[in-house]
Amino acid sequence: MVLCFIALPVFLVLSIFSAKYRALARRAMDCVLKTATLRPCDTGLDEEIKAASIAGIMKVSPAAASFVNRHMEALSLVFMLLMVLSIVFTAEGLYNYWAYGNCNGQQGGFCPISDIQNAALKVPSSVSGIMAGNQSANVTVIEFGCYTCPYTKTAEAGVRDMISQYGNRLSYVYEAFPIQTHPYSREAALAGLCANDEGKYWEYRASVFERQADLNANGTAVLYGIAKDLNLTQFDSCMSSGRHDVQLKNSTDECTSAGIYGTPTFFVNGKPYVGQTAIFDVQKEVKRLLGE
Repeated sequence: MVLCFIALPVFLVLSIFSAKYRALARRAMDCVLKTATLRPCDTGLDEEIKAASIAGIMKVSPAAASFVNRHMEALSLVFMLLMVLSIVFTAEGLYNYWAYGNCNGQQGGFCPISDIQNAALKVPSSVSGIMAGNQSANVTVIEFGCYTCPYTKTAEAGVRDMISQYGNRLSYVYEAFPIQTHPYSREAALAGLCANDEGKYWEYRASVFERQADLNANGTAVLYGIAKDLNLTQFDSCMSSGRHDVQLKNSTDECTSAGIYGTPTFFVNGKPYVGQTAIFDVQKEVKRLLGE
């Protein structure tokens, strides 16, 4: 009975590639359904799998085959438990990747999916964003973010702390990369550039992240309201003139060509980190490079 539960997903996968496994998959499914409804499984598939397994092991080690024959039920339970745990952890990893951009969730760490994607990332050749810190420093952090992205907002406190803590020992560059699925992301990116023209970028940026939910709900009126609060006298004309349209398009196109697929994306001396929890790995790498 237990063997049918193990065999079912295996035969279902194999049946995709070979028709000879489809009959076995149907028999395994029949056994599983009968067992689930408290009926006896009479397909004989369990015994066939057991016999085939022992015969294969016998060719390698008669002693091992004898052990398996005596403890087949216990071994089957162990394998079924491992299979269930594997499915659960795989599902958890996929959810974490969807929610946090990392298989391990907020803890970060090794993730085959994101690490394979990140390996293909490269720093755009001509980054031209907002700068802070010491541009001659040996450690450079480049962030590609979206003002209406909740993950970029989550990373913001860590970014601010990092810039404040390391001051002239760190070169920081921010370049907006509007995500099309995020409402008003392009308008917010242009607004940030207009605020920078009047020397109020960081104050404007803080307000945009603080009022992100308001912006998503009420649109560009929020951007103009923030500009008014900060007494940006040229903001309206900057936005209406499209002064920074070409600059934003060129940088966005370059980011796309570089393989950047989500925000925030960080590069620390060229090494990429992506996702909601990336800032924690960025901070660790910066400390390492600075010898702390």
